Amino acid sequence: MENAMIVLAYVGTGKTEMAKRYDGVWNPSSDDYRYVWDKDIPYEQRKSNPNRVQNPDFPNNYIDAIATQVGKNLILLSLTEKLFPLYDSEEFKSKMKGARMILACPLKDSFEMYEKRFIERGNSETFIENRRKEFPVIMDKFENAQGYEKVIVHQYLDEALIKYGIKLKQK
Repeated sequence: MENAMIVLAYVGTGKTEMAKRYDGVWNPSSDDYRYVWDKDIPYEQRKSNPNRVQNPDFPNNYIDAIATQVGKNLILLSLTEKLFPLYDSEEFKSKMKGARMILACPLKDSFEMYEKRFIERGNSETFIENRRKEFPVIMDKFENAQGYEKVIVHQYLDEALIKYGIKLKQK
C-alpha cells in the first residue's frame, strides 16, 4: 500500500468501514478535533448535534494530527463543503509533505443512495439536510478542482480505490 496518500472522500462512501477492514488506513473524524465532547455520544449521532462546543484549537489541532500520519497510513478524510477550503489551502498542503491528494466522489445523480445510507446509520435529519444542500456544491468542486487526482465512487470507496490501482491489505 502507498502510504504518503490522502484521500478526500465524500461522506457516506465507506471511509469508516475501510479503516476497519484494511491495515494502515486511518480515518480521523474532524468532529473529534473541531468540538469538545462532554459526554459519550455515539459517533454517528454526534454529527450535527446541537449541543456540541467548538474547540478553540481547531483547525490547527486537526491539521497537525493529520500531518503526523502522513507516510505512516493511508489517510481518509471527509470531503464536505466546510472542510474543502481547509484541505485546499496552501498551509494544509505544505504540512502534508508532498502526499498524493485524491478526491473521491460519487456520481452527480447518486444522492438518494447516500441519503439511504445516512438514514441506516442513524444520522440526524439536520445532518442529512446539510448533506443534501451541499451535494451539488461538492460535485462542482470535484469537477473543477485543480491539482488533485480524481476517482469516481460508484458504490464504495475501497472498490473505487482498488480499481484505480491503490493496493490495500485486508486485516
